[in-house]
Amino acid sequence: MSPRVSASDAADRRGVVLPLMVVVMVILLGFASLTIDVGYLFKVKAEAQRAADAASLAAASLLGTGTAGNAVSLARQAAIEYAGLNMVAERPALLDPKTDIEFGTAEYDEDTGKFSFGPVNGRPTAVRVTVRKTHDSPNGPARLFFASILGRQVADVSARAAAKVKPRDIALVIDLTGSMNDDSELQHVHVTPINNWQVWANLPVPKGNSGVGNGIDPPPPGHPNNENDQPGSQPGSPANKGGNPDPGADPQMAGPAWGFLGTLGWGDVDLDPGAYDPRGDTGLAYLPSGRDWDSQTLREAMGYQGYSQQEIDTVMAWTGHHEDSRTAVALGLAVWSSGLGGGLWATRGLNPGDGDMRVAPAEISWAYEYPYAGGSWTDYFRYVRSGNTTMLAGDQAFRYRFGLKTFVDYLLVEQNSSTQTPELAQTPSQPTQAVKDAVAHMIDVISEAATPDWVSLEVYSRYGHHEVDLTDDYWAVPQRLDEMQAGHYEQVTNIGEGIQAGIAELTGPRARPEAIKVMVLLTDGNANVGADDVYRSDGRLGGQYAVAMAQAAAALGIRIDTVSVGAAADRSLMQTIAQIGSGREFFAGGPMETYAAQLQQIFATLGREYSAILIE
Repeated sequence: MSPRVSASDAADRRGVVLPLMVVVMVILLGFASLTIDVGYLFKVKAEAQRAADAASLAAASLLGTGTAGNAVSLARQAAIEYAGLNMVAERPALLDPKTDIEFGTAEYDEDTGKFSFGPVNGRPTAVRVTVRKTHDSPNGPARLFFASILGRQVADVSARAAAKVKPRDIALVIDLTGSMNDDSELQHVHVTPINNWQVWANLPVPKGNSGVGNGIDPPPPGHPNNENDQPGSQPGSPANKGGNPDPGADPQMAGPAWGFLGTLGWGDVDLDPGAYDPRGDTGLAYLPSGRDWDSQTLREAMGYQGYSQQEIDTVMAWTGHHEDSRTAVALGLAVWSSGLGGGLWATRGLNPGDGDMRVAPAEISWAYEYPYAGGSWTDYFRYVRSGNTTMLAGDQAFRYRFGLKTFVDYLLVEQNSSTQTPELAQTPSQPTQAVKDAVAHMIDVISEAATPDWVSLEVYSRYGHHEVDLTDDYWAVPQRLDEMQAGHYEQVTNIGEGIQAGIAELTGPRARPEAIKVMVLLTDGNANVGADDVYRSDGRLGGQYAVAMAQAAAALGIRIDTVSVGAAADRSLMQTIAQIGSGREFFAGGPMETYAAQLQQIFATLGREYSAILIE
């Protein structure tokens, strides 16, 4: 039987429980307030961290922009702006520029695989941002909700982040096929101004007054006497004045002066497309095979050499000559020992020819040896006479017309490799020169930014060729490119092999594990060589191979930006490659001056496209 509880006992117990409940409620309320305020402080801390992360990343990405002082200024402003785009405790985060933004450097530790923020040494490459919700910050402290019951009104909260410019390993993959001379070739004379005079003027040759040798044979036009002749002494590039010591010499004397070629067709073909007519170019001598010739320029030049009027008339009339020998004499490249009375042979003490009024191979001696490793004067003559050359696609009237324009075209089309005419690397043939200038501009941007980038050079034509190792000696890249030329190794276009060369360097032993991998791929044409060196002019196999190599690069984390130059470039393929490589396709087109400026802008943009990573 249960004991009985009296009413007075129950009342006593209730009197004991009530104070206990009050104490417990106070404790529970304290825990609740602590939980809420602590949770709120964690929220404020997270918001401050997001603001610090965003501000430091935005600032670091600008450290490679412009000059050092300008970059720091832009970075500081970006930090302030991006911090303010983030809300901390329901208000935009504010920074004190003097205390909350630090500039320094970041060093990579190969053992840990991490970067550490350190003091600035020269140009900064890292930024540390602190977002403070404190008594002494522009944001003030974080206000508490329930902690005031315990006598705590506010709390200090802060977050810090540091970011650096992420280093890039950049492989420049440049098209050096034969087509990279196209805009200096006569085939495009009705498409764009042709600068083959500039190519001529920059051909490096030993020079005397005539531009080669000692300038004696023949004397340059306007200098019939040899008294001013000088020994050949120095290269003619960049502005050969034919050896004339006068720096203000007639611009028509620029360039080498083999025979009379230097006086035939001087000046760029810079007329509006369609306005130029080879038949009206008095500087091009029309010398059709098996016919009489009528060139007053060559008549006068032969007279300066000392030929008799009979010899001149004989050369100009068709009398059954050997065509190559006759052409060589008319162009001043060879001397004719005619055997005719009172002829040049007699004044020079040469053995006489048979006097039959026909120029024959046995009667000529070359006054100027063909100057380059590939080709010959007779090969040039036959190029101009041929009915199947690329320059005739520009204008059929170039056939049989001799002068520097057609000779330069012969070099650019038929003798453009480094084993044939290496001197072409020192001339501004287009679009190669525009690409060289743009690459140099990109290197200048990277060098000025003083960011931890490395750059390599790969070129391609039929095969890919590695030229410059990944290096921070940036100027090794444009220096090597300056030594190269269109068609340097081969003529046709294998974009896939170019990409493969870039992959090999960006994934090889010189590549840095901490660096972003970037490939810049440039072409002016179509991929016409596929896997296993299979050539197909329609580009189908070449395009498939290029896409397959782009996919292989993307799988390795390599970003590919593409640059298409000129209307002949396969932009659709280049856009596809850029999309596969998570990059962008850029295009430069129009006349030479236009696309040269566009390329400068494109490569400057690529040089400045820095990204940043958080390091703390």
